[in-house]
Amino acid sequence: MDQEFFRGFSQDLHDPTRWETFYKREQNKNLSLPKETPPVPSIDAEWLFSEMMTVSNSPDPWMFPALRKLKEDGRFILAALSNTVIFPPGHKLHLDHFFEEPVRQIFDVFISSAHVGIRKPDPAIYKLALDRVNEFAKANAHSARGKSLSWGVGIRAEEVIFLDDIGENLKEARRQGLQTIKVNLGRAFEAVDELERVTGLKLAGDHPRISVDRKDRKLKAKM
Repeated sequence: MDQEFFRGFSQDLHDPTRWETFYKREQNKNLSLPKETPPVPSIDAEWLFSEMMTVSNSPDPWMFPALRKLKEDGRFILAALSNTVIFPPGHKLHLDHFFEEPVRQIFDVFISSAHVGIRKPDPAIYKLALDRVNEFAKANAHSARGKSLSWGVGIRAEEVIFLDDIGENLKEARRQGLQTIKVNLGRAFEAVDELERVTGLKLAGDHPRISVDRKDRKLKAKM
């Protein structure tokens, strides 16, 4: 994570072709937008990336309670496969103890793309994730939990439920044989509903089931 990264990110943000593609897509969703594509806006790439990462660090109010209940139930191996960034010392988002953060501690297995050098949707990271899950299962196969759940025989791809908000990541997961659930941003309670159907558990928390629309969020743009 250095100035070269932010220069590349800024180039992507200010690419006319990407901007036109993005605007046309938004236009199809919102017919009130002007028909003519406006000029590419000037955006502070480093500021924007920092804001994005800050928001992503906040636990989802619907999914987080569901994870805690799955953990408490004890019948499931919880694994995270996350595209991450390592911020340098001195940056406000730098973490000295990355894997010891409370949310990450919920998971039995946590795979950080920045630490393993592979990112979703690279097929290799899904294979790595299944390998790590199997390592955990076999290492705990002789525990009371492991014996009751037959972890000694390993975990097959089709026994894994993979959740993500990005279509390409979900497509690759299905190609790797995993079951998938789409997490719609601002409506994660829908994914929790699907998890309840699959697991037979009551996983929903107390947070109101009200969609969070992007245009309702109070964001400040730095341009």
